[in-house]
Amino acid sequence: MKKVVLLLLMAVGIHAGSYAQQIEILGTMFDIVLNDADMTAAIRNKNFKVDEGKFPMYAQNRKFAELPEGRVKTVMVPEKYTADDGKEYTITTIGRCAFAGFTNVDYFVIPNTVTSIEDYAFFRSSVETIVIPASVTQMGNRVFGWCPKLRNLTLPLGMTVSPDLYSESKKITVKYELDADLAGAVAQRSKTVAPSAYASTSDVDMDIPMSEPSNTETFAVIIANENYKKVAKVPCALNDGRTFRRYCENTLGIPVENVHYVEDATLGTMTSELNWATRVANAYEGDAKLIIYYAGHGIPNEKDGAGYLLPVDVAGNDVSAAYSLANLYSTLANLNVKYVTLFMDACFSGSKRGDGMLMSARGVAIKSRLEEPKGNMVVFSAAQGDETAYPYAEKGHGLFTYFLLKKLKDTKGDVDFGTLGEYIRKEVTRKAAVVNNKPQTPSVSFSPQMSAKWESIKFK
Repeated sequence: MKKVVLLLLMAVGIHAGSYAQQIEILGTMFDIVLNDADMTAAIRNKNFKVDEGKFPMYAQNRKFAELPEGRVKTVMVPEKYTADDGKEYTITTIGRCAFAGFTNVDYFVIPNTVTSIEDYAFFRSSVETIVIPASVTQMGNRVFGWCPKLRNLTLPLGMTVSPDLYSESKKITVKYELDADLAGAVAQRSKTVAPSAYASTSDVDMDIPMSEPSNTETFAVIIANENYKKVAKVPCALNDGRTFRRYCENTLGIPVENVHYVEDATLGTMTSELNWATRVANAYEGDAKLIIYYAGHGIPNEKDGAGYLLPVDVAGNDVSAAYSLANLYSTLANLNVKYVTLFMDACFSGSKRGDGMLMSARGVAIKSRLEEPKGNMVVFSAAQGDETAYPYAEKGHGLFTYFLLKKLKDTKGDVDFGTLGEYIRKEVTRKAAVVNNKPQTPSVSFSPQMSAKWESIKFK
């Protein structure tokens, strides 16, 4: 017999025209919010309490009462719900905390009717494998947070998500696949979810080495600028930043809270992140180590060749609103830290990542002026002078970043800067000649204070 409970409409933020009942799944009751306007339904759990003030959040273990025992315990999320009055609703939303805390399930099967998965939907569950159908257009925060057994997450090809989706689930492999029957849904989703230019599906995006978060005095600022408003996009930049973040947190053992990651940053955002790094350096009084990573456009000043990092809302010829490399180097040089490592997958010749010009009144690449590192700086640059920093389209990353990640993966992060720099230089130079038929020569520069020791430095 169906169990039905009427609830107050405003208790869980239900919209007007909606009302709540309960649905039984394998002997366990869930709240289900019904919307008569479009005959859709959302499964939620209003009783799972998330204490935002505590970290990690405490567990509230639950079990499906009638889940059969077996090697693989599977829960099928229903596609439809028939209300007590006989009306049929399509389940389109797995709501906030819907399946949070369940500890006796290995595999959830999500139907193609679902278009939205809200915050904490599978938080602290025992799920091991889950496939997100291509019908899903929205994913909330920490959907798979603190899922210790989660090993395989498959997302629709073209979907981009924040690493916060699964950031505490440390041994996860993320794959991207296209469901041919739902290709139309992918196209529709691209209107509402800003995708990266390339899906991140290469070898460096899978089986990322894991280590304990013991690198507690290392901090990272990662800026990935892809979706520019006034100039061409930077293919793969979001993939670059997202995957480098995963290597920082998982392979290099940098605690999650020590990593600041931003996408499509404005000048204000970029300045704010450098200000955070300054505050950290001051607080640690010389004990901190800092990593700065940037993937995006760089531009030159056509008058003097000075280089600038380009915010996403700035035109390619407006250096007055860009972040100058001279300012960046000066800021980093004055930090009271053990050392600063700067990775720049950008070029400063006026070229786009790939073929063509981003800006240049003369229509030719400009040889940018080289900034000299100061203080305790080591700088890894993707290209030199008037060269272009190319994408590695087959791998879904910038050419420079791909080989940076490749070396971190192959060595599990146990590599000195000298070896890393030589590997990147050699591999990028060769691949650029073969694939792009053009030169790209990464380089490592360093301040005088670091000349005797930079090559022996390791991340951990």
